Amino acid sequence: MVGLVLVSHSRALAAAVRELVLSMSGPKLSIAIAAGTGEARGELGTDATEILESINAVMSEEGVLILVDIGSAILSAEIALGFLEESQRARVRCCGAPFVEGAVAAGVMAALGSSLQEVSKEAQKALRRKAEHLDCTPEESETVEATDAEPGHFFATKVIVRNPHGLHARPAAGFIREAARYNCEIEVRNLTGGRGPASAKSMSGLASLEILQDHEIQIAARGPDAEVALRALHEAVKAGLGEKVTSPAPSPGTGLPNEGPIGISAGIAIGPLFFAQADTAELPTDKIDDTGKEKRKLQRAIESAKARLAQDGESLRESLGKEEAEIFRAQALVLDDPALLEAADRSIEDDHENAALAWQRSCQSVANAYQSLGDEYMRQRAADVEDMGHRVLEALGIPRRKISRLREPGILVTEDLMPTDAAGLSNASVRGVICLRGGKTSHAAILLRARGVPAIAQAKSVFERAGIEPSEGTINAAFDGESGELWLNPAPDKLQKLQKRKEAIEREAERVTRLSRNRAITKDGHAVDIFANLGHATEAADALERGAEGVGLFRTEYLFLNRNDAPSEDEQFEALRELRETMEQRPVVVRTLDIGGDKAAPGMGLPREANPFLGVRAIRLCLSRRDLFRTHLRAILRAAHGGNFRLMFPMISDPQELRDALSELEYVHVALQTEDKAHAWPIPVGIMIEVPSAALLIDQFARIIDFVSIGTNDLTQYVLAADRGHPELARFQDALHPAVLRLISQLTSGAHKQGKHVGVCGEAASDPAAARLLVGLGVDDLSLAPALIPKIKEALRSASKREMETLAEKAQTLGAASEVRELPGMA
Repeated sequence: MVGLVLVSHSRALAAAVRELVLSMSGPKLSIAIAAGTGEARGELGTDATEILESINAVMSEEGVLILVDIGSAILSAEIALGFLEESQRARVRCCGAPFVEGAVAAGVMAALGSSLQEVSKEAQKALRRKAEHLDCTPEESETVEATDAEPGHFFATKVIVRNPHGLHARPAAGFIREAARYNCEIEVRNLTGGRGPASAKSMSGLASLEILQDHEIQIAARGPDAEVALRALHEAVKAGLGEKVTSPAPSPGTGLPNEGPIGISAGIAIGPLFFAQADTAELPTDKIDDTGKEKRKLQRAIESAKARLAQDGESLRESLGKEEAEIFRAQALVLDDPALLEAADRSIEDDHENAALAWQRSCQSVANAYQSLGDEYMRQRAADVEDMGHRVLEALGIPRRKISRLREPGILVTEDLMPTDAAGLSNASVRGVICLRGGKTSHAAILLRARGVPAIAQAKSVFERAGIEPSEGTINAAFDGESGELWLNPAPDKLQKLQKRKEAIEREAERVTRLSRNRAITKDGHAVDIFANLGHATEAADALERGAEGVGLFRTEYLFLNRNDAPSEDEQFEALRELRETMEQRPVVVRTLDIGGDKAAPGMGLPREANPFLGVRAIRLCLSRRDLFRTHLRAILRAAHGGNFRLMFPMISDPQELRDALSELEYVHVALQTEDKAHAWPIPVGIMIEVPSAALLIDQFARIIDFVSIGTNDLTQYVLAADRGHPELARFQDALHPAVLRLISQLTSGAHKQGKHVGVCGEAASDPAAARLLVGLGVDDLSLAPALIPKIKEALRSASKREMETLAEKAQTLGAASEVRELPGMA
């Protein structure tokens, strides 16, 4: 049975409460008092020695709960706890419940044989029942308590962070996005680490708290939305903020200090070393007079950097997948960090510094703060701040820091690598990367692993011991990206062994690649076409190398992003012609312009919308700007001549919208024919099914079109009414929800009845379990990021179509995506 210790300044009060508790719990309860000081404990105060003796007196296997009255009683209890052995201290909890009500509730629960956690929880809820009975508290969550620590009510909640790396960049980004939705002041404290408070809307502020896995945090808020914000943030943290929460794991910052290189991306690299010489332009040092104008200039540059970052992130999503693209999304929060922006604005206002210099100094200050943190994982975030700093400087006209292209294939040596650098490295010339600093958990390391580039980090000590300086010229080297071993000018026998290992790895990779070029045929002989999603014509050759049988989705919007005007007809024609030539006669589905929602094009002057995913985007935008649409269609038809292009309209909601789009296509064809310009005609036409209305009206659409392609990302969003980017709604961002699966089954059946082909080009096609379900639902082809094609083909070859159909039938009878994923055969 849990024992109780009542700590009070008044002996009489403690004795009275003890009598009250025993009258309700029964005489078997072990309850001691530690109260008063001086002779006969008649003076007001508390004594740590007596508290320690009381704890020992009621100690049991179930533990001890301490209840305190006011002020120094807490300090005395904490001092007493410090004298306990570790094994005992683990079984003692000091509870912040109200002294009288809490003791009564705890005594009753303890007498029932409840656990220490249950007894403590019941004690903390005791006052709430009385307050509710008297109708003097709002209907807040049990986790939310009000305090008067500062003028105006601060409401607070406590929650334990279970994310594997704590509140690192990506979950922190989700936390900030959620906090930003509410009209209130929100701050966070790390109760376990004793750090804080910090603003809940500041990336650098949250990082300074060093919140690791299993740390308890306090979230406090005041203002109009305080209570609802705390409930939402509490649940979001419990759910993992978009990450899968796991059991406790050692912190990346623990363990013995590293004394040599560590492997961060597997593979053997052999070749000459090339030391990165970053091209960095000097920052202007001139002072400015118009501080308001300079602040606005900086803000425009930040907005421009955000737009470019979103574009790069979407491109990364297509080439490497969703998880890697989330890195850029997390980085974007750096640009919204109030600490960063306020420091730059102060430098402009107080010191009349120009925008570039003020911004650079602010970024450097925040990066240095990251570098000073004790946790290795959090230290790696400094590179994200520096990366974002350079993006804004580039928007201000300062050429971006770039790593020079290697003169010949070799190994790149750099102080550290930024995510943008890692995403842009050429696999053809960079055989491997050596970071003198960095670490396994850096965002650059994640991208290098995704791209299959061997890499090691923390190699500075090796170069220092060897006395090698970057200016010494070419040196041959080799390293193992898994073990971290590095050899400078390796001996011939060592080089020979490493070369054999490298060749064995390459043979295995070639075997996997060779298999990926074969068709995806199920165990019972059903063939599924596997296509690639592309955003740039330059990606087509790599897609073919990885086994793509065509292009299931070419995103033309990348021709429009990150520029001050719309591309001309000839510009669009040239980009599409390059795609046609690379793909030869393989099928290519070209989606017409899909701007809006999460894809902004600053140069097009689009107005801000409260709900951009429900606004004027995609085909709606094109039909509202007919001249732009006609130019776009002209380029597509001209480039399609001589190839195997198919045209797809996005976000079609009703048949009239489709007829309007087809009317524009016909108009363009007639114009090109009149001008005697070669173009493809007729051209197969399809629609992208993203809107539930289009899926429900498939019988009408199928009479007009040649094919359909399902965009599972948006379809899931619209079916479940859950914003794709909302961290608290992560469980709804799953296309395996039975409601979505039923809709796909219905539209697939309806399209097939009229002989129309059905594909999927959303992220569900990249998930092996989802891919098998989609084939079971009758989908004819899947289109996905090129890097993931080998994995999906292998997943489809491992089962029969009949097995997939059976699985799909079972999935549609369930009630949640989580239940679908737990079905036998989904792994």
